[in-house]
Amino acid sequence: MTGYDRLPWLAPSSAALAAIARPGDSFWSSVRCDPAAVLWLLRFGEEPTPPQQSALLRATLAHLDQEPVGLLNWNEPATRPLFETCWSLARLSMALAHRTRRADAQRAWCAGLLVPLGWLASLALTGERPTGDASGLARRLMRLWHLPDWLREVVSNVSLPAGTLGAESSLIALVRVALHLWRGRGLDLHLLHRHESLDADAARLGLTLESLDADSLLADEQFDVPPWSSPYEQPLLRDLLALAADNHDLRGGVEHQRLEAEVDRLHRTLREQILGEADRLRLAKLAALGEFAAGAGHEINNPLAIISGQAQYVLSHAEDWLVSDDEGHTIKALQTIINQTKRIHGMLLELMQFARPAAARPSYFDLPTLIGQIVASLRELAETREVELQTELPERMEVWADPKQVGIALQCLVKNALEAAPPGGWVRVRIEVGESLEIQVEDNGPGPSPEQRPHLFDPFYSGRNAGRGKGFGLPVAWRLARQQGGDVRLEPPRPGRPTRFILSLPRDDDNSRCAA
Repeated sequence: MTGYDRLPWLAPSSAALAAIARPGDSFWSSVRCDPAAVLWLLRFGEEPTPPQQSALLRATLAHLDQEPVGLLNWNEPATRPLFETCWSLARLSMALAHRTRRADAQRAWCAGLLVPLGWLASLALTGERPTGDASGLARRLMRLWHLPDWLREVVSNVSLPAGTLGAESSLIALVRVALHLWRGRGLDLHLLHRHESLDADAARLGLTLESLDADSLLADEQFDVPPWSSPYEQPLLRDLLALAADNHDLRGGVEHQRLEAEVDRLHRTLREQILGEADRLRLAKLAALGEFAAGAGHEINNPLAIISGQAQYVLSHAEDWLVSDDEGHTIKALQTIINQTKRIHGMLLELMQFARPAAARPSYFDLPTLIGQIVASLRELAETREVELQTELPERMEVWADPKQVGIALQCLVKNALEAAPPGGWVRVRIEVGESLEIQVEDNGPGPSPEQRPHLFDPFYSGRNAGRGKGFGLPVAWRLARQQGGDVRLEPPRPGRPTRFILSLPRDDDNSRCAA
């Protein structure tokens, strides 16, 4: 489509611009339903936050002093279906972000709201819906308007298959699932192929499409849409914007504030880089380990199967072939061979479970019941090691996660604690609910040494004596917890306090329910 360079902006509504001029506690709720306002804010920053510089206010005034352009009145019947689609995609995307914890919720809202950018721009330019593919217009405007890279990547790549999603893969997958859930309910944006399967996108988010219900997700995010009014027809709005810009300039030099903002941005970037370095290194190691495990597992399992099969074949003819083995040494040796091949096979399975775990299949389940089953299965080990196994659990607590993977992770943590506690000691499992749901596994053992702590979640590393375990328990627990959007960590040791490993799971009012 030509003429896109004649569209300097999409004009925000009067109410949204008033909120931009005088931001307060209700700023986000005042602007988030207006795609033009969110778009305008994102042209001046990575996030749609209240303006921190007068440049946005001055640019708004400059547009309002020109001929009216970019007007999209959502009160009109011709444009209402498109805006209802924008609002619904934003609500679905934010609800999915809250549920999966795989993307920033505010960015998810903006991505869902603005993914029909080409349609919005076409209506603003021609007064009509696009007759063909509007993604080209959207891409040109995003470059012209210097929108943030994360938004450009979502709008540009949302129509591409899951394997080509790019750096913002989780956010794009989330918007694609929202488009799928909305399809057939309202305006079809033609961004997804009619018969395209989105199972890969759902799996990337730890979900299954069958488990999702659009009505319940839309009910999670409610908001009121104010009437639309043209900013060009409100003379006092210009005065408000000019006064806000003047006050901003008086509070401090514009260049000084720009430099301070740049320093703050660099500091945040450095902090995020330092904090994320361990995760990036671990993910790189996982990728290499996954490739190795896939090939080596296949190659090693084949000779293992032959060795085990041949040993079992000889054992099956022991009465005829081993008649001279009066003391059973040969039979014991063959049984040892079979047992050790099974052990190697089990190690390979654990390695694959760590490197390439199956996609999480979350559902609601009662966490205390699951913990009780795990504790019961480890009672024999606790008695053998002379360790008391205790629990402090609520009567009932429903959580949203993959019960199988959470159960394996908890079993690894409790078994690790039982093996670390001294004879006559104790292990305790308890639940704490705060910003996240925490399952705490404590023991009165000495705890890992400072040299061991950096390697606790590395596969094959074992702080115990040689021959006592393969070092998979804690890494598998960490890997499976991350599959749920959670984590496993060792609480910093303190004198007189027990050793405490914490498995945390995402929690909000919809994803965990506790009854005393």
